[in-house]
Amino acid sequence: MNKQAWIQCALEKGMDNLEIYQSLSSQRSMTWYEGKLDTMTNSRVMGTSIRGVYQNKMANMAFEKIEDEDKEKVIEQLIEQAKLLSTKEPDQIREPESFDVVKKERNWVRPSNELVQQTLQILEQKLKAYDPRILQVNELGYEEAFGSRSIFNSLGLDVQDEDQMQILMAYVVAGQGEDVQVNYEVEIVEDLASFDLDAFVKKVCDKALEKLQASSIPSQMMPVIFETEAMTSLFQSFVGLFNGELLYKGISCLKDKMNEKIFSDKITIIDDPRNTDALSIANFDDEGCPTHKKTLVDQGVFVQALHSTKTANCMHTQSTGNGFKSGYAATVGVSPMNCQILPGDHSLEQLCQLMKDGLVITDLQGLHAGIDFVSTDFSLQASGYLVKDGKRSQSVTLITVAANFMELMRSVVAVGNDLDWSYHTIKSPSIYFEKCAISGE
Repeated sequence: MNKQAWIQCALEKGMDNLEIYQSLSSQRSMTWYEGKLDTMTNSRVMGTSIRGVYQNKMANMAFEKIEDEDKEKVIEQLIEQAKLLSTKEPDQIREPESFDVVKKERNWVRPSNELVQQTLQILEQKLKAYDPRILQVNELGYEEAFGSRSIFNSLGLDVQDEDQMQILMAYVVAGQGEDVQVNYEVEIVEDLASFDLDAFVKKVCDKALEKLQASSIPSQMMPVIFETEAMTSLFQSFVGLFNGELLYKGISCLKDKMNEKIFSDKITIIDDPRNTDALSIANFDDEGCPTHKKTLVDQGVFVQALHSTKTANCMHTQSTGNGFKSGYAATVGVSPMNCQILPGDHSLEQLCQLMKDGLVITDLQGLHAGIDFVSTDFSLQASGYLVKDGKRSQSVTLITVAANFMELMRSVVAVGNDLDWSYHTIKSPSIYFEKCAISGE
């Protein structure tokens, strides 16, 4: 693609500025079922998104295939699209800025198809042999993905980067009597040849077995620890409170609360697309704005929102480098990246000892239907286990946990130290709260 020719054509036809965004995504995946390869797919997609500003209005078009001879037609369509837009907020293409490039050192070793299949076969055998209560291995899979993106615009911006991942997945069914439970795990794998299969098998199976013989409990208010995965799910559902677009539109309850204390002083929230502890990093967002580490909540005080260029302009501030797309064909929105609640000093075991008697929630369901984002009320199906005298007791299921997220985050007793990024871009450690409403028997 002759990008400079596209830029020249756009400017000659009267556009203020033009940007060409391209992403390359290649993927290989295999699934294994009942002793044989079930599926194997390979894909490679190059996507191109062209957006341009005409009379302060941004038009956008996306293509999987595009040729240089299409440029005049596409530019004319962009202009016509911009004429039809009625948005009042002005859009702009970003000028280039200098930034230091952070690189994440990962020793990815791409396995052969034969090694992947051999590993999945051995993994299935080990899972089935782990415990007689493991009734079935429903799904095993390996997936790898490589992606790159580049942004080129009429103001001189010319940036590119790339990313990669490899993961192993397992889904098992455990049963005892009439009780049947499942567990699904995903693990990052840098080198499949040296990966600790036995440790993965233990993790997958133990979590399924721990759920067996679970029962409900009487409805009550009680101390609760949201274990890291459950707390991450809850935090992810409400991280949009810091979204500059939702703040500007008045949808977030944090509107007009800047520099006010909103959470417990034990809560500090950081967003850092350059955090090399996470799986993926980004030196710039999908507008070409350099990313940086920023504190959203400092010891309970709301000090920073997340912004794209557009939301920053609307709120008379600067972009935070959080203008990201959900895909090459999508428009730029505001998204967190590598956003975390900072961990504390307590292990999960120490949190249980501190709580003495209460409930640990390990799994939440119904996150789409059971959450009111505007009021931050939630009522979610949950499972976990009771803690008696600081130690794990019976497994619990068929309960509902309900609270108001803003109020809950003001009632923090202690924050755990068990934050592990794995494949997440939003993460929380385990957190011990004073109490929650539990509905059960």
